[in-house]
Amino acid sequence: MKEYIVLTITDNALIFNYRTIDNEEKVFVNKNSLYKDSLYYTLKKYKKNFKDISSILEKLSNINNIKTIKIMKLMTFKYIIPYVEKFNIENIILAFSSTIDINDYDLFLLTNIKNIYCYYMPSGILKKFQDKNINVFKTLKNEISPDFLNQQDSFDVDTLYYKKVIKINKEYSGLIDDLEEFLKINYNLKAIHVYVYSKELIESIVNLVKNDESRNVIVFLHQGYDKGNFILNNFEWLKELSNKCREDYTCEFRIIYSNSFLKNNLFKQLTFNNLKLVSVLCIYVCVVCLLIVKAYDYIEKISIDRLNSTIINESYASSDTPDTPVISEDLELTDADVEMEEEITKEEIKSKYTFENSLKTLKKINKETVGYLIVNNTNIAYPVVQHNDNNYYLKYDFYKKKNSMGWIYLDYRNDSKKLDDNNIIYGHSMLNGTMFGTLKKVLNSTWRKNEENLIISLDTETGNYKFKIFSVYKVDYTTDYLKVKFDSKSEKSDFIKLIKSRSSYKFNTKVDTDDKILTLSTCTGNNNKRLVVHAVLLKGEEK
Repeated sequence: MKEYIVLTITDNALIFNYRTIDNEEKVFVNKNSLYKDSLYYTLKKYKKNFKDISSILEKLSNINNIKTIKIMKLMTFKYIIPYVEKFNIENIILAFSSTIDINDYDLFLLTNIKNIYCYYMPSGILKKFQDKNINVFKTLKNEISPDFLNQQDSFDVDTLYYKKVIKINKEYSGLIDDLEEFLKINYNLKAIHVYVYSKELIESIVNLVKNDESRNVIVFLHQGYDKGNFILNNFEWLKELSNKCREDYTCEFRIIYSNSFLKNNLFKQLTFNNLKLVSVLCIYVCVVCLLIVKAYDYIEKISIDRLNSTIINESYASSDTPDTPVISEDLELTDADVEMEEEITKEEIKSKYTFENSLKTLKKINKETVGYLIVNNTNIAYPVVQHNDNNYYLKYDFYKKKNSMGWIYLDYRNDSKKLDDNNIIYGHSMLNGTMFGTLKKVLNSTWRKNEENLIISLDTETGNYKFKIFSVYKVDYTTDYLKVKFDSKSEKSDFIKLIKSRSSYKFNTKVDTDDKILTLSTCTGNNNKRLVVHAVLLKGEEK
């Protein structure tokens, strides 16, 4: 049914709602006149006539005495923010049992409100409000059980806010209550994967999801885990329910069949010729796609390898053999260059190539060189650069030539001559393993078991530093871990607690407010997610 904007004026509040209305109320839609202390508008009319509606509100009520806006339904808050700014609203009441998007929280942070009442707010966002001296009152009452947290591999409730995918692989008393509470505090959910089956469970899940009108959630049923053949025995019922979901609700569910099921059932329905045709087409498409990807990766990898080879050889030539020819900056290798490379063994380069004897040469190539970063047992061994913004080296390489791979660079806010509280280095995560493409190894338990791999080396003009990893995690796009300096020990302590609580793995590394932190940040292939590594400066390393 169609919903309308309803603005209700009380003695001390403006109530903003978006709901269905009865026939009596429809008479007053877009009429700019009060009925039951309310104004009624279609969304289209409201968006186009905000200024006129604001003037009407001022005439109909003593709006200057209204310091509170009460929002009855989750919706796009850009329709409400203008009122907050125009009428100097002090109190925002989100009178619905669910959380809101980070971007909507940020909209409220741009206003001058004093208090906000909401169902739930993650600690990272809560800190932003507290920093602006805005009081936050949460109405969350029900706790989510450890059983649900364990199923989602989550340490605490905060991590559930960012979850896009959850799984249900075990039934227990209170599961539906946990799921209902989860949907209230989570904003990003896209899919639910179900591995246990019963009509009651599936109907309960669908009912919960369909009532959450703010998003379209897909429920996946995994046939391969259906040992009792529930899906096959109830296929018609599931099909009817699926159709109803698509037609009447903002949700849908799909069945994921096992390979053995497809082999024994689906393929039997295909003729041999059709199967051959499909197979040939699939193989052809896969081969073409693979060749394109491999060719692109190879070209980018060759470019980086030549660039690193140039840097090493130029540094080698500058530090030990001043008469040795240097490879040109245009990366075109001559026969003489190749012969020179073959004469220099890996052992010689390793023994002679240090940051101290390379810095001068590196700065000749790029005067913005500020350091050299090494992460053990990865491909990460690059000079670090720093520009006057954080965008330039996303698209330009070490030679300042336009390149989609960019380069490894230090945050422009950091002091390259002295360690800050948090020293941030960025780089693209390339599929060919260049730049921060192999940083994902930190997620591998075998890699982490080697203690030497946890040590990150950062050489700068003022010192050679060793940092030890203490937190590793993936997070939806946020800037709360990118703070460079802190105004107080209390603020830094809260920051350390935040980034340690996010870690996907437990590290027994102590971090104090006096410690210096190194942060490595890269994308994960999903524009909304970042892979983040935090390491602490080892005692006695600071110069």
